[in-house]
Parts: sequence; C-alpha cells; structure tokens
Amino acid sequence: MKNNLLMVAYIRSLALMSLFMMFFASCGNDRVAGGTEAESTIALYVQMADGKPAPMARVRILPDDYLSSGPAENAWNETNEDGHVSFEVRNGRYTIEARNVNKSKASGAVHTVALDAKTSDSKVDTIKLGELSSIEGFVVLGKSPVVRVTGLDRYVVPDSTGHFVIDSLPQGSFDVQIGDPEKVHSTKVQSNAGDTLFVDGSDTSSTIKVVKSKMSATTEYPESDWSAHETLLKGINGFAVGTLGAAGVTDSSGNVKKSKGEICIVTTTDDYVDVVDSSKVDSLGNPVKSVVAAKGSLRECAEKDGAVWILFKKNGKYNLQSPLRIKSNKTIDGRGRDVRITGMGILTNESSNLIFENLTFTAPSITAKDTTSRRALSIHNRTHHVWVDHCMFEEYPLILVDVKRSSYAVTLSWNRFENGQSGILFGLEPDIFVDSLQTLTLHHNYFENLEKVGVLARHGQMHAYNNFFFDVKQAGMECTDSAACYIESNVFNNETPVSVYRLENEDGSPDKTTKGFVYMNDNWFGRSGKNLSGNARGFKPDYKISFDESGADLAVRVKNEAGPR
Repeated sequence: MKNNLLMVAYIRSLALMSLFMMFFASCGNDRVAGGTEAESTIALYVQMADGKPAPMARVRILPDDYLSSGPAENAWNETNEDGHVSFEVRNGRYTIEARNVNKSKASGAVHTVALDAKTSDSKVDTIKLGELSSIEGFVVLGKSPVVRVTGLDRYVVPDSTGHFVIDSLPQGSFDVQIGDPEKVHSTKVQSNAGDTLFVDGSDTSSTIKVVKSKMSATTEYPESDWSAHETLLKGINGFAVGTLGAAGVTDSSGNVKKSKGEICIVTTTDDYVDVVDSSKVDSLGNPVKSVVAAKGSLRECAEKDGAVWILFKKNGKYNLQSPLRIKSNKTIDGRGRDVRITGMGILTNESSNLIFENLTFTAPSITAKDTTSRRALSIHNRTHHVWVDHCMFEEYPLILVDVKRSSYAVTLSWNRFENGQSGILFGLEPDIFVDSLQTLTLHHNYFENLEKVGVLARHGQMHAYNNFFFDVKQAGMECTDSAACYIESNVFNNETPVSVYRLENEDGSPDKTTKGFVYMNDNWFGRSGKNLSGNARGFKPDYKISFDESGADLAVRVKNEAGPR
C-alpha cells in the first residue's frame, strides 16, 4: 500500500513538471509593453477563491511605477485552461493585475514581483482571485485633474463636480496619483470593498489627504428604556437646546419643563381606516361610514395629547393619506428601524417641543411643482423648540423642509437633503409675512442634487456650521431679505456658495431691497467662491458649540454619517 502511494505521488510530480514545461514552451513569447530584451520569465498560476484554476482569466503586467497617459493603453493576456500564463520581462519590479468573470460575477487580484540579477531564469507565482472593490472620491479643485493608480492601467477624469470612481479594483494597497500627467502628487490608500475616499487635492504643494469612510453603527431599538431617550437628548445643539420631546411638556408661557410622557408603539403601516356605524344610516338607508386613524398607526400616536415617545415595531413605508398635524411634546424615534414616511408630509401648527429622529421622508403623493405641493416637514405658525436629527429628505417637488411664520428655536442636524428643487426654506417672502423673530441652527447637514438652493433664508437669524453643499445648482445658501446669517466652517463644492440677493433688476443688477447680511469665516470652497465680508448685522450665536475644522475630513464625515443610521 505504501509503495502504491509513493508511486502515485511520483506520477503526480512528473505530471506537474510536464505541465509547467508545456506552459513555458507555449506562453514564453509574451512581452511586457515596451520590452524587447527579455531576461527572465514570470510564470503565473491563477486560481479562483476556492483554489480551483481560473481558465481564460485576464492578466496584465506593468512596471510598478507605470502611470497611464490615457484610457485603456495596455492589452490583457489570458490564462490557458489550467489557469497558467507567463511573461518574459527584463529585471525590475512589476505589478500584476488579474481579473476573471464567472457567471456575471467578477473577481480579481493584484500581485507584485521583483526580478534582479540574483533571480533565476524563471519565477513561478500563484495568484488567488478575490472580491473586487471600488475607490470613490471627490477631488475638490477648481479644475478636475486626472486620477491614476501607479502600476495599474487606470486613468480617470473626474466630472465637473470633482467626483471620480475607480471601479473593478482588486483589494490592496495602492499609490493614487492626482494631477496633470506631467506633474502629480500622490497618496497611499488601502482599497477595501465599499470604501469611499474623500481626496483633498486643493494644495498641490502638499501630500494628498485621503479620509476613509466611517460607517455609523445602527442604534439599537430603544424599546421602553427611557435612558435611551435621555441619551438622545444629549445630542441637541444650537437654538433647539432645551427641547425635551417626550420627556417634557410646554406650559402656557412657552417654557419646556421635564415631565416623563407615555410610550406609543407604531404597530401598523396603515394610516386611515373606514369604520362602519350600523346604528346610523344615510338618506339612502346605508350604514354611515367614517374615516379614523388606524389603531396602532403613526397618526394615532402623533395626535395624542400630552408627551409621547413614538417608537416603531417594524420597518416599512408609512404612507400618510393627508398631512399629519402633529401635536406638541412628541419624539418620533426611528432609531434601529428603516422608517420611510411617504404620501403627504408632517405639519406643525402652534405645536412645540418636538423631536424627529432617524426618519426617511420620500416618495410624496404630490409631484406637481407648484405652491400647493406639501413639504416633507413644515415647521410653521409659531412652532418652537424643534430638533430634526439624522433624517433623510428627498424627492418632494418644491421644498423639502420649511421653517416659517415666527417659528424659532429650531435645529436641523446630520440630515440629508437630496433630489429635489430646494432643501430648506427659512422664512416667507416679506410681502407675505416678515419672520423677524425666527431662529435656526444648521449643522452637519448634507445637500446634493438640488435644482435651486440648499438653503433660502429670509429675515430672522440663522447659524450654519459644518454643513456640506455638493452639486447644488443655483446656490448653496441664499441669505436674503434682511436675514442675518452666521456662516462658518462649512464645505461648499458648487459654483455659487453663498448669495446675498434674492432678486435681480431688469438690467441684471442685484435688487438691493432683497439684500441679506452675512458673516462668513473658515469656510472651504472646492470649486469657486470666497468668504464674503460682513457682520450679519451684529448677530452672533450666544450658545457654545464644538465644531469641526472645514476641509476634507469634515466633508467625508458629513457625507457618510448624515442621514438615518
């Protein structure tokens, strides 16, 4: 038995040696692009993740300091049916990239090899393929430069907003080069599946700064543990400090005082239901039907009197068939759940002491772009002490969120405003209503793909810090109609960061009757713009904050962490 095993092993070793001899003979004429005097042979055995051979896999070898000067410069070689391929190369260091597609699923790998005078005439290596990844980033420069990866045939031109994607990239450590082909600066990055990198290339005299994405951990469903509500309150900053939501009540003077409320669990995605009262009939003798809020619905919880902590039993779309007029002293808490509010929006009406946490407002029932369209969230009619945190607002046709009609002590933090006409309306046109007492804090909000403005301010006092405006067409912020805007440490990556006039005269000159007043400091401009001079009519927030320095770190943090967790 032992002799038989030895014989099998001997035969296998001969077969393997024969395979490699055939392999070198059949593939020995390949060349690296630009090479003519081969000195050594690199033989590769490409395997799938499970160790099986990777036939017809594509393999490319380039000098490790290679930089592409245009798209798709170098051709791929292919492995044979046993996963083998070879290259004849001169001495030096090389980067080898392998790629395979099997049943529409792509995999790849990067391998480095060095050949010198001490190296034998041939070098045999095994490459195991794995999951591909992508590097997505933003080059915040006035002019979009070329983005390349040293040693790989990658040549990417960012779009007009500075956004770029290097896709189908094997996992590994890479040297990313940014700049004109004749003059570049670089940084080392580690590519992992799902990584998003923000690249600060604004200073070509210094090293590129790359920030890895930071994914927020999902908050556990708080159940009925009031300590989770207390933890939530610790995150309130700005004008909304003092808001207690379900942990307080508002007295007749507008003061918010501590008072533990009740818990209401939303158990159904239904909104209204029909109720038949057989004891009453209409003129035709049919039982009278009435429409009431469904038992266990969001509407039933939000319309309760007193302080209520609203929690959700399950994920889902909560379609509002009519605007939801929420009452005072409520916390709508979507932590730990995917809560999507669709249909009509939520309105406040002389209500106060409200918290909206971890919610997505999307897919409205009204799509016409006119003034009859509902906002996702409308804070109006002397509403005060409102905190909106880690929410998503998208696709509402006119305005995503408005704060108006003497509403004050409002903070919007860590929210996303995307895919709409304008993000936030702060105040109405002066010929409709002068909102001179309204106050708003905006911090760590993300604005993207908006047709007009991120924020339009009219009258009142607004403090905006650590927000990121990306791809907002008309202006990041418009501070108009005597609004006092204190704007500090934000990131603007759009053509017009801040405008102080709402209207223009027929000759194109600004209409000075619509002028706003700004103070700007330490803001970071990716595409154009500068800090405008002014003192916001003497307005300066009197509360203490801890804010981040404007720049690449802030931009990637806001982009990745704003919105529902």
